Amino acid sequence: MLAYIVCQAIKERNIAMNEHFGSGASITLGEAIQKLRASDESDMTNKMSAEITQAFEQHDAVHILFNCDTSIQDEIAAHIWMVFATTAKISEMHRAVANQEHRNVLSGIGHLKLIGIWFVSLPRIIGIIFKSLRMKKRLAIEELSKLKQQSIIEIRREHGIVL
Repeated sequence: MLAYIVCQAIKERNIAMNEHFGSGASITLGEAIQKLRASDESDMTNKMSAEITQAFEQHDAVHILFNCDTSIQDEIAAHIWMVFATTAKISEMHRAVANQEHRNVLSGIGHLKLIGIWFVSLPRIIGIIFKSLRMKKRLAIEELSKLKQQSIIEIRREHGIVL
């Protein structure tokens, strides 16, 4: 029963993400990032340094390519995808999440609840790791400017991304 509920939730999330990004068949990654930013009322990237903005753009690309929304569970999933399926370095990722706004969100959730969410997310995390290992090649996230010109579906095919 629990497995059925989880599968239904994943299907609903995938449908919502596909509706938001137009199924990914023709939209480029760059267009999808712009669309994601336009829908985010709290987008602060225009007030950040170029280096931090680039880190956030890379993070947004991972959300789009690996079909993660902005729920805490999908934020965790996006971080796991980024570590195992891209060429991003953990130190670079840390730079993006070390800002005060991110810390405020985490403290608002609470450490105990956050540990519980990670624990509940373990099966999904393990699945992401295995899917990452089966990819044709890791996503060269440092080449985001080139990737932004390609369609989402093209990038997924080229890298063997299976959601």
